[in-house]
Amino acid sequence: MRRHMSGRSLILLLSLWIAPSVVMAQAKQAPSTGFDSFLLLVSPRDTTAIKRSLRSATEARTLAENRRQQAETMRLGARARIEAKKVEIVRIKERVNIAKKEKREADRAGLEAEPKAAEREIDLLEVREELRQVETDLETKRAELADLTQKALQLELQLASRRSGRARAPVGGAGGASLDRVIGELEKQTLEAQRAQAFASLDVSDREVKVIDRRLDLLEAQQRVLSGK
Repeated sequence: MRRHMSGRSLILLLSLWIAPSVVMAQAKQAPSTGFDSFLLLVSPRDTTAIKRSLRSATEARTLAENRRQQAETMRLGARARIEAKKVEIVRIKERVNIAKKEKREADRAGLEAEPKAAEREIDLLEVREELRQVETDLETKRAELADLTQKALQLELQLASRRSGRARAPVGGAGGASLDRVIGELEKQTLEAQRAQAFASLDVSDREVKVIDRRLDLLEAQQRVLSGK
């Protein structure tokens, strides 16, 4: 007489049939990279992408230096105009004194308004000089950031190359252990360089805020000159 299989027996049979196939599927899905991903504290990147980032950092360094030179030139120009305006004010005051002695009241009244206008222009030029100074400081920091970025990327490129060599090397032996130590040291140096890069990036952000503040100051100073206040 044919017996019916109990529910418990059926579940046991199905589990015995399914388990090997699940194990095989998991084995196929697991990547074989030669490294434990938990130990890769610097995320792997393709060397082509790293070299592309290096070129961008080099271009950023050149651009920052060009902008720094432009800002410094404009700062010096503003300073020269301030000094010229100061000399102009002294000469105007001398002419006012002469007009007073000669009792030329109409000339004196007209001349007395000129120093005030020149002083307002000096105030504007001083704010402009401050702006050019903080712009110079910003570009200096951007150049420093680009230098640190280049250093971090160069270390990352070395690390990627060593990792690639380690993947082709035998797993065991003194050679493999030596490569592992080199990779570990490069990973440490790369992380330290990336940390320095991150701090420099924060410094650049602070300088950018200062530049915006000085631009707002300059806008306000220009409006005062236009309004005659």
